[in-house]
Amino acid sequence: MCTAYRLGKRNGNFTKQLNQTANQQLDAINDTRLLRPTLDAPVILPSGEITNMRWGFSRDFSKAIVNSREDKLESPMWNEAMNERRCLIPVAAYFEWSGPPGNKRTHHFFSPEANWLLIAGIWEKHPELGRCFSMVTTQPTGVVIGIHDRMPAVLSKNETDDFLNGELRTFQPACDLLLVEDSPNPLQKGKLIQGELF
Repeated sequence: MCTAYRLGKRNGNFTKQLNQTANQQLDAINDTRLLRPTLDAPVILPSGEITNMRWGFSRDFSKAIVNSREDKLESPMWNEAMNERRCLIPVAAYFEWSGPPGNKRTHHFFSPEANWLLIAGIWEKHPELGRCFSMVTTQPTGVVIGIHDRMPAVLSKNETDDFLNGELRTFQPACDLLLVEDSPNPLQKGKLIQGELF
């Protein structure tokens, strides 16, 4: 399950629905930032606008539900958001970990063309926290197999509009959308601070 991703300068690969202002907002992201659950992050709405939302649905304050499994999206917990409140999550790269406790390897997933990864998301409005989003996850493909049993639902350029319009309901990210490299652990004390530049 993805619990850390980063923003940073990336090339195009935007949905057709993205309006000119939103395109400029994405293009203007130069600073690199690590995003973790409960932090605010930009998401793309079906209207083509970009807005900030808190990462993680919160049914109580003790735990943020940051990932929504594709095979559970028809359940009462997720169904309304999947049908009525979709978004895209722009990601420069995301991280996963493998191996035994105390000796875990960090894996850094990113686009081969240095494009934005556009990940399927859904959102809801919390009475106190405002709008909160959750990342859709699906079965792993390509380089993710063998590292993790789930992966974010990374959408191709041809799928983004169909997803935002409510037409796309199943996900199988193409194998050529991601590359992976081993990476220093971005969560290690002294290396990165949540939400800050690194």
